[in-house]
Parts: sequence; C-alpha cells; structure tokens
Amino acid sequence: MDLHLTRKQEMLLRTAGMTLAVYLIFKYLLPLFLPFLAAILLSIPIRPAARFFYKKLHVPIGLAAGVLLALLCGVLALLLYWLGKSALDQLILLSGQLPDLWSACCDWLLDCCSQVEQGLRLSRGTISAQMIRFTDMGADGLGMKTLSGFLDGLMNTSFQGVRVAAELLVTVFVTIGATLITTTQLEELKRARDRSVFREEIVRITGILARVGAAYGKTELMIMLLTMAVCAAGLTIMGNSYALLVGILLGFLDALPLFGVSTVLWPWIAVSAFSGNLRQTVGLAVIYAVCSLIRELMEARYMGDRIGLNALENLISMYVGMQLFGLLGLFLGPIGYLLIKEAGSS
Repeated sequence: MDLHLTRKQEMLLRTAGMTLAVYLIFKYLLPLFLPFLAAILLSIPIRPAARFFYKKLHVPIGLAAGVLLALLCGVLALLLYWLGKSALDQLILLSGQLPDLWSACCDWLLDCCSQVEQGLRLSRGTISAQMIRFTDMGADGLGMKTLSGFLDGLMNTSFQGVRVAAELLVTVFVTIGATLITTTQLEELKRARDRSVFREEIVRITGILARVGAAYGKTELMIMLLTMAVCAAGLTIMGNSYALLVGILLGFLDALPLFGVSTVLWPWIAVSAFSGNLRQTVGLAVIYAVCSLIRELMEARYMGDRIGLNALENLISMYVGMQLFGLLGLFLGPIGYLLIKEAGSS
C-alpha cells in the first residue's frame, strides 16, 4: 500500500501539527515556563559582561553574573517603583478631578445638543432634556465614589492579593536562580541538548522561536517602550498633568496593531482643533508623527520583509487568540500564527 504523501499533504499535516503544538504550549506549558523564558532574556546581556570580567579581571563567572544581576534587578526595581508611584499619584489626582471633568463633559454635550436643536429647528430642550438627567446624578460625589469603590474592592480582595504577592515573590526567586544557572552553565546545557535524541527537533523549534522572537517580540517591545517614552515626554512638555499615565496607556495601545496610538490621538487632535487650541493640536500631531516614524523605522530595521502579518492576518490572529486565551491572546495570537507560518515555510 502506497502511503507516499504529496507536498501539499505534507504541508497540511505539518501545519496542523504545529497548530496543535502551539495551542498546547501556549495553553498549558507557557505559564509554567515563563520564569525560565524570562531567565533566558535576562542572561542575554549578563553573560557577555560576566565573561568579560572573567577574562580581564579573573572574576568567577558565577560571582560576576550574580553582581550584574543584582545591579540589573536594582535598576529595574527603582524604575518600576518610580513609574508606579508617579502613575498612582496621577491616578489619584485624576480621581479627585473627576467631578470637574464630568461637569465639563456634560456642559460640552449640552452645548452640542443645543446647537443640533437650533440646526434642526427643534424646540429647545427636545434633545438636551435627556442630557440634563446626567447632570442631576450628583457629579460632586463621582470622584469619592470612584475612590471608595476602588478601596472597597481592594479590601475585599486583600487575601487574594497576599496569595498573588507570595506567588510572585517565589516566581522572582526562581527567575533569579534560573538566570544564574543559564548564565554560568550555558555550555553544559548546550552539550545536554546535543546528546538528546530530540536534538534536531529542539534545534529547529528553538531556531524558529529565536527568529520570531527577534523579529516580532523584540521589535514590538522596543516600539512599545519608545512610544511610552515619546508620549510621556511630549505630554510633559505640553504641561499635561497626566503625561505618564497617558503615555503608558498609549504605549500599550500601540502594541495592539488593531488599535494603535491613533485610536486616542486622532480624536484628541480633532477635538483640540475644533476647540481652537492650536498649541495642543500641533503638539499632539508632532507626538503622533514621531510615534508613527518610530514604528516604520523599527519594523523596517528589525522585521523588514522577513516576517510579519498583513492587516487581515493580524486581525484574525488577534481575534482567535483572544477567544482561546483571553485578553493575553491579543499578544499570543499573532506570535502563535507567526510560529505556525514560519514552521510551514521552513
């Protein structure tokens, strides 16, 4: 019996197998191996520096790696503390100003309703009467209600928060230990890989992961961080009181190609232009232009034509990823599709 498969059948089976493998890995193995993936990423800048100190100053690689890792973790901790504190301060400031913002929004909507009534020659109050109900909801207590609701929710979930904090602490220690092991015993790990009966499969899969990670994951992460920095710096120069908070939000939105910074900046630019605020309009337009230029340059530099998704592929992969893995699937979907696409073409 001839079981010879055609090229199309082989590609179909390979794609189906890779699709199943990606789903099982993302669904069940990825949460278990996240600390070790983080360790590999941390060891990338640490290992060359540790080897440099070993060759030049004869400092043991393990000691050099430990000191460098401690310094790196310290810098990251200080940066996260500063970002978290600044963002929380701005969030508290925003919460206290919610009543005024709500009142200004209601006044603007009422003015729009009045203009529509005049334009359509409707009797006064035909449309705006519906909006008045919103102004009678007690906007003065909106900020306190929001803050008190947040505090009540925080108290109700305090026990769960302690458990999550404990798990996070254990994960941090595991990541630190794995980073030191990866940095100091990389050659032993490579030799163990070469002795494995699955050597070819491991090399092939890790090669695909490296290409996809370098071309997509690293690029999107760098674009997101640069977008956050540009937006926060630009809004700070413009005198925005919530520059850091808005900058972080815009950075995360830009990481989702379905949304991007245009989701927020275009309406914001339009409102500023119609309001006659020329300075703010120009400032937001410059921020948008710089963010767009960063994305174009970074994608051309690191991705080019080697790897990527068109608009429809990106939309489908994000939607499927969200259905399979929740909100995290918005990121995992495109990455998983790229893995399947790369495996099928290799």
